[in-house]
Amino acid sequence: MLIVGESLNGTIPKVGEAINAKDVDFVRKLALDQVEAGARMLDVNAGVAGANEVENLAWIVGIVQNTVSVPLLIDSANPRALEAALAIHKGRPMINSISAEKYKLDAVLPLVASHDCSVIALCLGDEGIPQTPEARLKLARIVLDRAQAAGLKLEDIYLDTLTLGMGTSDQAAKVTLETLRLVRQELPGVRIMLIASNVSFGMPNRRLLNRTFATMAVAAAMGVDAVMIDVRDKAMMAALIAADALTGKDPYCKGYFKAFRAGKLGM
Repeated sequence: MLIVGESLNGTIPKVGEAINAKDVDFVRKLALDQVEAGARMLDVNAGVAGANEVENLAWIVGIVQNTVSVPLLIDSANPRALEAALAIHKGRPMINSISAEKYKLDAVLPLVASHDCSVIALCLGDEGIPQTPEARLKLARIVLDRAQAAGLKLEDIYLDTLTLGMGTSDQAAKVTLETLRLVRQELPGVRIMLIASNVSFGMPNRRLLNRTFATMAVAAAMGVDAVMIDVRDKAMMAALIAADALTGKDPYCKGYFKAFRAGKLGM
């Protein structure tokens, strides 16, 4: 399971302030803290309201890559910002994201296809996020077909079945879990990306909901290929290590034993 650290995101107030202030020390520390906590890829998002995202995304990518050696998930809805970040990224990044939306297919998919990178594909269309698993599956088929037709390999596409916040819909998590089961049944071989923390927006005790939902999602999909989380949540990290082992994705439980010996599983 690929663990992606989610915390270098400009929509988080302290991170947004650091981006505006060009606070190099803050960005470096947050990158290092996540890698030390177990992240094997870092999401970088420079989406600060009223700021120059093209300039800021390239800046933060440069700072992070001069600080840690893990690859980056370059996170932007702005094709110009993506292109500026891709121009300086060292190694093979991931892009967040493409979807079945026309502008994403027209503007972002060619950009992804022209670079050596992987990509997150969203079950999202021009009319928004569908409310049923069947409708999300239909959009998944569309975006996967278009991505492969553009030359992307299936193993480079990570499908995000999308998670809405429980604060606005008590059925949000259930729909995502049912979509994950359906995707595994109908699209064998596709890789799955889980962005767990979206489920708890607007709710108290967010970490409890996030880690419970994440383990339920791993079970629903019989294993996920990547997850974006706050890697500094030790209970979440331990739960995902256990879930990987319980779904047969950790050969001979080597990862579980390694984590146990390193004291990462708690009591």
